[in-house]
Amino acid sequence: MKMYDEINSFRKEFVYENYTRIVEDFKEYEKITKVKMLDAIYKVYENPDNIIEICTTRELKYLKMILDNKLNEDYSIEKELSNLFKPKKGKYDWESRTLIDKFLLDGERNIPEELIDKITKALKKVNWNEKKKIDDLNELLVSYCKIQGSALLDVVCQFASSITNIRPEIIWNHMLNDKLFNYYVYIDVKKIDGLGDKVPLAIFQDYYEIEDELEKQRKKQGLAGDKKIDLKIYKTLFYNDFDINNPKIKKFLNELESLPFFWFSSIDLIRKYAMLNIDRKSLKKSFKNVPSLKYINLTPFFKTLDEAMDEMPSGALNGFTPNEAREIKAKEINIKINKVKRYVKQNNACVSKADAKLFYKIYFGLLEFTNKKYEINKHLKIYNRVGINPHEIKDIVDKYWKNKDEITKEFCQINPYKFSEEELALATEFKKGIREIFIISRYELEYTAFMSRDKIYMVKGLNSNIDNIIPYDRLPNVSITSIIPFKDTLVYDGMLLEIDVKMGNEFEEMVEREYDLMMKYYHI
Repeated sequence: MKMYDEINSFRKEFVYENYTRIVEDFKEYEKITKVKMLDAIYKVYENPDNIIEICTTRELKYLKMILDNKLNEDYSIEKELSNLFKPKKGKYDWESRTLIDKFLLDGERNIPEELIDKITKALKKVNWNEKKKIDDLNELLVSYCKIQGSALLDVVCQFASSITNIRPEIIWNHMLNDKLFNYYVYIDVKKIDGLGDKVPLAIFQDYYEIEDELEKQRKKQGLAGDKKIDLKIYKTLFYNDFDINNPKIKKFLNELESLPFFWFSSIDLIRKYAMLNIDRKSLKKSFKNVPSLKYINLTPFFKTLDEAMDEMPSGALNGFTPNEAREIKAKEINIKINKVKRYVKQNNACVSKADAKLFYKIYFGLLEFTNKKYEINKHLKIYNRVGINPHEIKDIVDKYWKNKDEITKEFCQINPYKFSEEELALATEFKKGIREIFIISRYELEYTAFMSRDKIYMVKGLNSNIDNIIPYDRLPNVSITSIIPFKDTLVYDGMLLEIDVKMGNEFEEMVEREYDLMMKYYHI
């Protein structure tokens, strides 16, 4: 049969959804007919490479079986429709469904006459070993997006690169151009606070319409932490709506299929509820409202449903399942309790008022000198000024620390503010200072612990104890600052540029372990 003879029997919504996935420059829904959409799809398929690229190895082998007449006809659309209430899955159910969606098969699982030559040419060109490698990458990339619902394209890239050891630029190029990846994942550009106006975002196509709600739920429910990677689950999820190897999910699906209604029509709704991790009362109500289910006791089924959905990853939970989320929250409570027990209110954890004033005199003198030397902000006065906004002088601070040896040496030679010998000696010590990202890991009675990659620096505050600036319950805290030797002790430069990231329980536990193991330094 020719697909052009069959196309008008398809719903336009179905045709349009798949047309937009296959054709790069697609037209608006109202401005194109079903026949024109099929024209555009089959124009893409004129290039045999495009047929190879938009299919998996399983789909291509299935097409080959049809062409070679080796297919065991144990399944057909007619057989499926003959038992409306209990449709059974055939041996090649996934392949046939996806190929029908891509208009590479007609409704009776036959290759349309228009495509026989093109598919034949494509199959002769397939490099099966190379195709399998591409499948492995797509299974990982697409399933990650399927689990998250949506994710920054760069995050997807870095994730896949860390798993496969493929260079990020290769994966990035693949995601932008591979037809199979783009069939399942829509690449959008959105404004994201703190990242920019045009940030590439990967959205799993089935969740495109709930993306705004997903983002809203993610802000409310999102969790931080490292999720264990099981590549077998990623492969399973690519070819199935759920992890069918999970016993609880498998039991649920079996019970769902046994109910006397069009069970397959509920799958998308269940997936969206799982993705958003929202209250399931309305989902259960929709089951109760099905006429053929009204007189059935659904209580046992709903228990099975809850147990299964608690095992399903949720984009709102950043890919964790509700059961994993409960474990994470229980651990968070434990960590908070231990943090309260461990906290010691700081006393004498800062230098004297006189020393703090002297420190700022020297430091702001160096920064004023840096500003004038490099003409960073001609209208800004720093020396002997009180109450400076750290963000106002960030560029000047960065410039000083990148060139601290040269600037400090020149400053001490010129001595622009007539410092005493003692003050110049203190200024010289600034050359030993360190500016980087530190983890403020713990408050001790007289010191604050600043953790770097391989050391812990025990630091004093300036005008106040640091636990008055950053509450203990916000530790560990990741900040950019400078640690400087001053009068036989270490101080920070009075400016903490906090990095607002939620690290998760694993990060806090790692910091605790490292704190106990690492050497503590009171001098540089």
